Amino acid sequence: MHTLKLRLVAILLSTALSTAGTASAQEAASDLGKVDFRTSGSPAAQSHFLRGAAALHSFWYDEAADAFRDAQKAEPGFAMAYWGEAMTYNHPIWSEQDRDAALAALARLAPTVEERAAKAPTEREKGFLAAVEALYGEGEKEERDTAYAEAMQKLAERFPEDLDVAAFYALARIGPALTGPPGELRARTLIQAAADLEELFEKNPEHPGGLHYMIHAYDDPLHAPLGLRAARLYARTAPAAHHALHMPSHIFLQLGDWAATAASNEASWAASADWVKRRGLTVDKQDFHSLSWLLYAYLQQGRLSKARETLEIAQRLARDNGNLSRVTLGAQGMQARWLVETRTWSKDALPAAPKEEPAGDPAHAHHGGGGPMYQWANGASLLAVGLGAARSGDLAAAEGALARLRKLDDPVLEKQVAAAVLLKQGKPDEALKLLAEAADLEAKMAPPMGPPEPMKPSHELYGEALLELGKATEAAKQFDLALLRMPNRTGSLLGAARAAAKLGDDETARRHYTALAAIWSQADPGFADLAEVRAYLEKAPESRPAR
Repeated sequence: MHTLKLRLVAILLSTALSTAGTASAQEAASDLGKVDFRTSGSPAAQSHFLRGAAALHSFWYDEAADAFRDAQKAEPGFAMAYWGEAMTYNHPIWSEQDRDAALAALARLAPTVEERAAKAPTEREKGFLAAVEALYGEGEKEERDTAYAEAMQKLAERFPEDLDVAAFYALARIGPALTGPPGELRARTLIQAAADLEELFEKNPEHPGGLHYMIHAYDDPLHAPLGLRAARLYARTAPAAHHALHMPSHIFLQLGDWAATAASNEASWAASADWVKRRGLTVDKQDFHSLSWLLYAYLQQGRLSKARETLEIAQRLARDNGNLSRVTLGAQGMQARWLVETRTWSKDALPAAPKEEPAGDPAHAHHGGGGPMYQWANGASLLAVGLGAARSGDLAAAEGALARLRKLDDPVLEKQVAAAVLLKQGKPDEALKLLAEAADLEAKMAPPMGPPEPMKPSHELYGEALLELGKATEAAKQFDLALLRMPNRTGSLLGAARAAAKLGDDETARRHYTALAAIWSQADPGFADLAEVRAYLEKAPESRPAR
């Protein structure tokens, strides 16, 4: 694990994170990967277009839109430049789409679908335009997503050797699959797309779309080992894009490699802050997604002082920019994560009850389960306060949080807090019933594509309650289930170690405690749980079979 972190840091530090504004677009595209997206544009327009396409593959939408607009200025009738700008308004994996802005961009090329198609001189470019027209055409978003994927499939069949067609076709399938319901169809779609991307990799191992979308396709605990190659290459291939620096951590986190997860997000946050400062952008353009993941990685490592620093950065930016809801809600969610992971609580974390649900501003799907960001942040805060208050014996505060959770229609969070209240009231049977129900509901959800959602994994919470009630055998099973969904998560590892120790299974306990000792090798001095780990490993026998 330590070697992997050092390798990643060396890669990230060896590349410049900022792009010189005086460099030509063709030269600048090299720090975003290797893209050979041929079009009918003039050389001047094509150089801007290539940078836009490379940035688009890394979800660097603002930079991509600027590059495509530069291509439009260089050649006002260049149809693919308008296609590119329109594509920047669709964020398939983040459940975001600005249809009006996209249609406005296309209208600047020509007012009608037919007139726009006439401006595309080749069959391939007409195919790209037809696909984007389907993406922003009539009907509900789900219908338009399907129509777009079908159009890209036709284009892929017509041009089987075109790497960018293949990449965008893969993304057209991956986005709806990741934001849709779990199940076999989702799994099959992702693996089929991944298989196509593996072929793309063989033809161009530096294609940013191929590497990026492959990571998304493999983003679950079962398939994450298959994404490790792409994760190790992507940051080095597209170092200018802060999202490309973050994306490897999707695989590192699924594998429970907390040192690599932290290093990846340290680089991403720094790059985004540098970009925002250089361009004079508003702070909400900084990558709070990476900052949130960095908080979680530090917490897993026991580096609480570093985790507190990230939280204070978010809170300071929220205080200074209270009119930017994404910043405020992001800081609120991070505070909730801190409270849940450190098992503390604060009445100050309880958000003000809104008079009505705020409109718009959806979160990235992997920021908070794909719903509105305010609901994710409020639900997380209510969970943190509810669990903390119940543990501390302030049942009035816990009941207040629970009452508000019921209005959010999130049965898992509601059952978790209700169970915590029941345990404190001396009603263990009722509490365990609710925790079992919460665990069953969560087991039917897709594994998290990042830090756990809900913030406290239900199997882990259930295991902790069982262990507290002296049911070590049942607790051990729950911790094992939790670790299948979130490998190397320290709360579940610690619970599993404690359960095994109580059962006299010294071999399993030693294995888990040894894993924790490695993860917490950089933990803060005085980190309480590390003391428990060291004490066990110092006195425990080498191994003894389970009873």
